[in-house]
Amino acid sequence: MTMTALKAAAIFAEGGIETGRLLLIEDGRFAGFVTAAEAHSRGIAVQEFPHSFLLPGLFDSHIHGALGHDTMDASPEAIDAIGRYLLAQGTTAWMPTTVTASPEAIQQALRNLEHYVPAADAARAIGCFVEGPYLTVEHRGAHPTEYLRELSSVEFAELLASGPMKALAVAPEKPGALSFIRQAVQQGVHISLAHSSASYEAAAAAIESGADAAVHTYCGMSPMHHRSPNLLGAALTRDDVYAELIADGIHVSKPAMDILLRCKPADKVILVSDAIAASGLADGDYVLGVEAVHVKDGIPRTESGSLAGSTTTLLAEVRRLICELGREPLAVVHMASLNPSRRFGLEQEIGSIRYGKRADFLVVDRAYGLQAVWKDGRPVIQK
Repeated sequence: MTMTALKAAAIFAEGGIETGRLLLIEDGRFAGFVTAAEAHSRGIAVQEFPHSFLLPGLFDSHIHGALGHDTMDASPEAIDAIGRYLLAQGTTAWMPTTVTASPEAIQQALRNLEHYVPAADAARAIGCFVEGPYLTVEHRGAHPTEYLRELSSVEFAELLASGPMKALAVAPEKPGALSFIRQAVQQGVHISLAHSSASYEAAAAAIESGADAAVHTYCGMSPMHHRSPNLLGAALTRDDVYAELIADGIHVSKPAMDILLRCKPADKVILVSDAIAASGLADGDYVLGVEAVHVKDGIPRTESGSLAGSTTTLLAEVRRLICELGREPLAVVHMASLNPSRRFGLEQEIGSIRYGKRADFLVVDRAYGLQAVWKDGRPVIQK
């Protein structure tokens, strides 16, 4: 068994920020903390990062693609390329995300993930978030109208049989939504409320039926009014539902981000990128599903002007909330790591620096700029 001790200016452990003790890694997993004297007495090799912070690897649970590749490409090569890009940006785990499309296209994307094994130099692909087709036309965003459809238990069963569907987006005002949500949750699928005109009452009923997250909060949903708080009001005020947040400074203004962060318990916020195939590439014309998207100044929009995902990264969002909004650093880091891991029942394996978990972590400078990425206890990216 090989054991290494890591010394850093600060280590963002699950239980708090460590500044004195050294982090142990053994056989690809975190193995606790020791003092420098203990490491010396046990003859453990020490690697030092005196001016750096160690953060847990980040987990993006809502991302479509990067580098010209998309989950809907339904090829191992696309998933590999996206995973390699993400790892180089500090995201060590991700959930490939589909868009509204034909039943066959979505099922093919799921089948592609059924037996996929990530390369050592790629982020872990964990299941699939099926975003669409059960969305509302009014708030469809970049989802094509011609493929939006009503809830179907038959199609749900076909999706579930096709591959590792971990989460499914549903507009809760759809006819039959509550029984559909209960059925999905009973079969282990997380329901995300999305692209919706739902009232507060309809959203609350969906949450009470088992839905556990609001997708890219503020976006793709009716705005909150003081006499009609809608899905947004439920997402902000109910502590039994996670709220996704795209903190790129484009989808949601800083004051609105601050409102969300004041309303929600810190452990119920999940940072997501909602990044598309244009991520990591220059401005220009791209495709999201079947929708034409033009990217200008890094901002993707459809021909109608709707935002169409992003080109941001989770680490950039973490940096924004800490350095620009002044939020508590460890809580913010966990919004992009531990919180999504807990939502999907993965917190015993990934999501934080804690004894026994996979040793996936980032080395960052004091401004949260990426310096290195470690996966399974070994360095895989050096900046």
